[in-house]
Amino acid sequence: MEALAEQHAKQSALIRESADVLTDLWRAASGKQDHLELLTTYDAVQSVIDSVQTDAQHQVRAMTMGTIMAPRKMQIVAGLFDALKRGVRYDVIYGAHVLQNEAALHMAQECIDAGEQARVFPRVPLNLTLVDHRWALVAARSPDARPEFVAMVVHESALLEGLEGIFEALWRIAVPITNTTELNDVDAGPSLETKRLLTYLSAGLTDESIAREVGVSERTIARRIGRLQEALGAQTRFQLGVQASRQGWL
Repeated sequence: MEALAEQHAKQSALIRESADVLTDLWRAASGKQDHLELLTTYDAVQSVIDSVQTDAQHQVRAMTMGTIMAPRKMQIVAGLFDALKRGVRYDVIYGAHVLQNEAALHMAQECIDAGEQARVFPRVPLNLTLVDHRWALVAARSPDARPEFVAMVVHESALLEGLEGIFEALWRIAVPITNTTELNDVDAGPSLETKRLLTYLSAGLTDESIAREVGVSERTIARRIGRLQEALGAQTRFQLGVQASRQGWL
């Protein structure tokens, strides 16, 4: 009995020591917030997406390469219109897919009608949603992505500031989408007419000179150049040349 009592006493002492260590660890971490929160299921991602509209107080900035919820029907995020009505500002950068899909463009223009500010950029690198300056949802699509990692929430940190910087850099060079924006196909490649126009532009010809060479009005040339800039996500003619080169059009 004495040996058994001594064994239990040692176990009790070990438990007390462990409790003291765990208490110290809890106190050290108390009040601190993890900057990264991994979301390992589509349901968890959808839950965070749904919370954006109600949690946002002033501004939501987002860029989208397309939905990561592939099995689910493409639709406008629930609660977005209510958030716009209560004064939340939405700035959204869409990938080129929105100009290649009639349903996607229609939904974007529906959001624009409700007050969303929208722009398009040819190669959006990931799905990003920034809620005020407090947190962000980051997600990306990849055929070989590991199933246990789908997306993450980034709380206030230097990383969050970096993501905000990425968004603002792309926003400055992205092209606005309006209610009159029409479908186009960036990936289809340029027509002979487009190649000829780009060649003239790269040679430094003016609109007047190009119009004379092509045999159309100067206004028609300006309109064609504008459509090219919109298709390639370029705000200036210099950017148009850079983007056309990246696409292999020059």
